Amino acid sequence: MIIDSHVHVGPWKYPPVEDYVPAMAGAGVTHAVLVQFVGNPDNSYLTRCVTGAPDRFAAVAMVEQDTPGAVEQVGRLARTGAFVGVRLWASTRSPGADPLAVWRAIATHGLVASVRGPLSDIARPAFVELVDELPHLRIRLEHVGFTQYPDAAADRADFDRFLGLADRAHVYTMWSGFYANSGATYPYPDADPFLRDVVSAFGARRITWGGDWNQPDPAPGHYAAAVRHVTERPYLTAADRTWILGGAARELFGWPRTTP
Repeated sequence: MIIDSHVHVGPWKYPPVEDYVPAMAGAGVTHAVLVQFVGNPDNSYLTRCVTGAPDRFAAVAMVEQDTPGAVEQVGRLARTGAFVGVRLWASTRSPGADPLAVWRAIATHGLVASVRGPLSDIARPAFVELVDELPHLRIRLEHVGFTQYPDAAADRADFDRFLGLADRAHVYTMWSGFYANSGATYPYPDADPFLRDVVSAFGARRITWGGDWNQPDPAPGHYAAAVRHVTERPYLTAADRTWILGGAARELFGWPRTTP
C-alpha cells in the first residue's frame, strides 16, 4: 500500500482528478489524500472526488480561518465523512476570545491539522505553545516544515526547533516538496543531511509521503521517481520505507481502514 498524503487536484488551478488516476497506477500508488490548495475555501470539488471513489481517496479541507464561522465549518466538513483533516498555517489564530478555537474544533472532530510554514513560524515559541496546549490534536507539518535546503544551514536554529517538535508524539511531518525547496534536481542531495536528522528525530512512523504529482512543468516519470526517492535512500531500512510510503499516513489519518 502506497499512500500519497498530499495531492492537489482541480478544479481551476491544477489538473482534474481524472488526470491523476492513471498517474497513480503508473507509480504504484494505491491511495491518496487530496489536499485543498491555498486560496480556495470551496471544498465541494474534493467532496465529489472522495464520494466518487471513497476506497481510493480521502481529503484535507481549507476553511475561512479568520471568520467567526470557521469553527462551525469544521464541524460541517467532519460530518460529510469525506475529510480527514483541515489545512491551516502555523500562524493561524481565530478571532474572538479563544485564538485557538479553530484548532480545538479540528481536535474535537477527530481531524488532523495539516500545517503550512514557513519554517520560521513553525519554529516560533508561540507555535510550540499551541502544540503543547492541544496534546490531543494530531498535527502534520507539511513539506519537512517548509525547510528551504539551500538556506537551511543559515536557518539551522529554526530547523532544530522544528526537530524539537518531534518530542511530541502527536506531531508528524511529511517527506515532500523537494522540487520547490531544494537547490538541486532529483535526487535532491542537499536535502539528505536534513532528512537523516528528520528520520532520527521523528522516526519513519511519523513521516508521511507526498509525491508532488502536481508540480509545474514536471519531468517525465517524476511521480515514479518520487517513490524511488524513498526506496533508494540508503539510510532508510525496509521498515522505514514501508512506514513513509504508506504506513504513517494510514496511522495518522485512520484511513484507509482496510487493506486493498
